[in-house]
Amino acid sequence: MTSSVVHSSMKKVVRVGCVLRRLVSGGAVRVCASSTSPLTPATGGGGDPLGYGNIPPYSRMKSNYSSVPQQKPDWNRAVSDAEKIVGYPTSYLTLRSLLSDEMSNIAVHMRKLVGSSHPLLKTAKRLIYNGRNNMQTRGLIVLLISKAAGHLNPEELEQDQPAGVSLSQRSLAEITEMIHTAHLIHKGVVNLSPTVFDGTTLQDMEFGNKIAILSGDYLLANACTGLATLRNTKVVELISTAISDFMEAEFIGDRDNQGNPIPNETITMQDWNEKNFLAAGSLMAKSCQATLLLAGHSEAMQKKGFEFGKEIALAWQVYSDLQPFTDLYRHPPGTAIDLTSAPVILHLLHDHSLLDYVAAAGNSMENCDFKKIHQVIMSGNAVEEAKQLCQFHAQAALNVVQDTFEPSDACTALENIINALKIY
Repeated sequence: MTSSVVHSSMKKVVRVGCVLRRLVSGGAVRVCASSTSPLTPATGGGGDPLGYGNIPPYSRMKSNYSSVPQQKPDWNRAVSDAEKIVGYPTSYLTLRSLLSDEMSNIAVHMRKLVGSSHPLLKTAKRLIYNGRNNMQTRGLIVLLISKAAGHLNPEELEQDQPAGVSLSQRSLAEITEMIHTAHLIHKGVVNLSPTVFDGTTLQDMEFGNKIAILSGDYLLANACTGLATLRNTKVVELISTAISDFMEAEFIGDRDNQGNPIPNETITMQDWNEKNFLAAGSLMAKSCQATLLLAGHSEAMQKKGFEFGKEIALAWQVYSDLQPFTDLYRHPPGTAIDLTSAPVILHLLHDHSLLDYVAAAGNSMENCDFKKIHQVIMSGNAVEEAKQLCQFHAQAALNVVQDTFEPSDACTALENIINALKIY
């Protein structure tokens, strides 16, 4: 690639990044020529295939982990060190998508959403800024598992020897990122109703929906094209079923008129496990399994990869569910929360009075008294039980790494990331 082409490509990335950064920060949108990179961070077994039956009673989980050290690992450093091990920053895994004319046009059109409340703006913000829910980290996990397990076909590593992963494994990591990003973008589509939105707001929401559908579909199309180039039907089957699992998760449980999940008196943690395996764990688990398949490992080793991906994804999900109750700076009381998150369900197991607030909101959870719900949950033991659930899944993922792979830098990086997810 000539220097002029590289310069032109990077200018396009800078323009897209500047548009998105100003868009998500709520400022005026203008094309800028900053030299700063737009993506630089601002700061089971038996008859129980998913392993749900192995979760111990929550009353006993605290004592199981009481001896864990209280020093909290730093997430950003764990990710930064891990990126050095795989050979490059995984924050740029989807760079080729950002360089396309289609995504450049979408980013420019998104300026029309500034000032609206369309969920697509929040998704764009999460794409740019780092954090434990940053989309780019899932590809990093896939690459670390690839490096930790090693490759049984050394000839495939000739073009990527320093990183210890093959080009097909690196492509799979990028595909995982694109599918996850597309799923989050599609989840931002808003149900439109003239009785809910006025004329101007309705037009903004309708336009935002069009952008969300087009951009999500574009990423999925690229992911499918990338899957085909891997020329492995088993990998295609694994990742395709993960995409279908995303869709299935959207039809589990009750929802309001905007598609927000709502609890009922029969909801259990079994329901939470089932839904979040489909919505979060399936892609991570099957991507880890697929990368070991590409490396030529046995089915037993692939199952270990699947188990690891499932457990770390569920730990990740519990961590996300806990944020409204542990990070009050970013989530002050009164902020809307997922009413089927782990802390809410754990509280409902002991106290059904929360359902009265849900019923009072009618058909839209936007009318729900989230501040009162937050106070009620904080007054009980559900938050502590959810913390122990997070540690349970994190420890399960850690056990797979330590029991399956030989000690290495990649294993150490995985352990650091897992420990950073634990909440003490």
